Amino acid sequence: MPAEMRYFDTAKILVRGGDGGNGCVAFRREKFVAHGGPAGGNGGRGGHVWIVADGSLNSLRTFRKQIHFRAKPGGHGQGSKCEGKAASDLRVNVPPGTVIKDAETMEVLAELVKHGDQAVIAKGGRGGRGNASFKSSKNKTPQLAEKGEAGQELWLELELKLVADVGIVGCPNAGKSTLLSVVSNAKPKIANYPFTTLTPNLGVCEQDFETVVFADVPGLLEGAHDGVGLGKEFLRHCERCRILLHMVDGSSKDPLGDYHAIVNELSLFSPRFGSKPTVIGFNKMDLPEAQENWEVLKAEFEKSGLPVFPLSTATGEGVVNVVRKVRDIMKELPEEDLQSIIPPTGKLGGSNYGHGKQDYEDFAIEEMLHERTWIIHGEGLERFVQMTNWQYFESVKRFQKVLDVSGLSQELQKRGIKNGDTVIIGDLEFEWDDDFSLAHMYEKWLDTERKPLGSSRWPHPV
Repeated sequence: MPAEMRYFDTAKILVRGGDGGNGCVAFRREKFVAHGGPAGGNGGRGGHVWIVADGSLNSLRTFRKQIHFRAKPGGHGQGSKCEGKAASDLRVNVPPGTVIKDAETMEVLAELVKHGDQAVIAKGGRGGRGNASFKSSKNKTPQLAEKGEAGQELWLELELKLVADVGIVGCPNAGKSTLLSVVSNAKPKIANYPFTTLTPNLGVCEQDFETVVFADVPGLLEGAHDGVGLGKEFLRHCERCRILLHMVDGSSKDPLGDYHAIVNELSLFSPRFGSKPTVIGFNKMDLPEAQENWEVLKAEFEKSGLPVFPLSTATGEGVVNVVRKVRDIMKELPEEDLQSIIPPTGKLGGSNYGHGKQDYEDFAIEEMLHERTWIIHGEGLERFVQMTNWQYFESVKRFQKVLDVSGLSQELQKRGIKNGDTVIIGDLEFEWDDDFSLAHMYEKWLDTERKPLGSSRWPHPV
């Protein structure tokens, strides 16, 4: 792609919150302290991923070289009830005006329009609990700990919509970029052929001690809303503009037809364009053809009820009148305070992203009888399975208790599950067994883990 066309206003990136640190199984062993008890600390939370609006950026170019953004995981818990370190958050900078969508559902997650606005998009997982957290009057020496919760991971669609006061629209080669260069210090590419402007340009016009931001959008063609030309790629940038400045090429064979074609394309792309105040600039009055057309079409343009100004961007004639008219219209418009769409962050201190009471009873069962397979869907159960550390037999007993308390075991038996059937919960896949005795579960656990964790001899074998 030529360098002049590399204006990136869309991007697709992957963000992932950091995993929580694992909890620790440890016991206090200290001289003169009898029955020290469990002392395994909790893991630290994983880092969150923030999207931050940075006013120094004006495109999504940075996401062409990097599309994966992963926050760091939390530290693991240690003995003496030492908790793992919480990971630092990751901040991803985007230009103001960026809309963030879920790439799978296309749901708008956030919209940042002002410098400094920020939103948490992917939350880090909470740290797993150590065995000190499982101590109770019934179990004074727990030998289990949790793994850290996995951080949120999702693909995002980023879409940039420029934030400007006035959007300059019109057919190719109508003088839009020349007008921008006259009223501001912007230096867009200018030449006497269509589609000289291939990317949007912003310019700041300072006149009479007042400031107006203009956005020059590449030329539109009939059928732009269906993807003809470049218009569809950049029409979104005019959606936030408060006023439209419609530039008409006065030297064209049919200036009035060009004007109506562009108005029609704007209304087909978005009905919002029809309600925006519009000023018409009849350009190229320095050419004889434009002067002849103006005398013929002046009354036709005035029938639209919109302010029409003859001007020449090449000589600067009439440009000041257009800018002042635009500024006067802006003064009459109510103050528009663009509000960012920022999702509530909830409690981020040491929490996981679904945190709160786990609802294990909220599950659905998918039967695949021809394969004797049962797939369990449920956020609470899937998170519980993911955080369970199967190296400890007490974790297996805890898992069986959750199956009973949630009603999953009873529901599966009610539906006719048999010994040897495959049950899938999240990433866990196991064979169903009706024998729930501790001796049988311990025997199966030993077969799976091969040997119990720990050793009676020190140093432990590697």
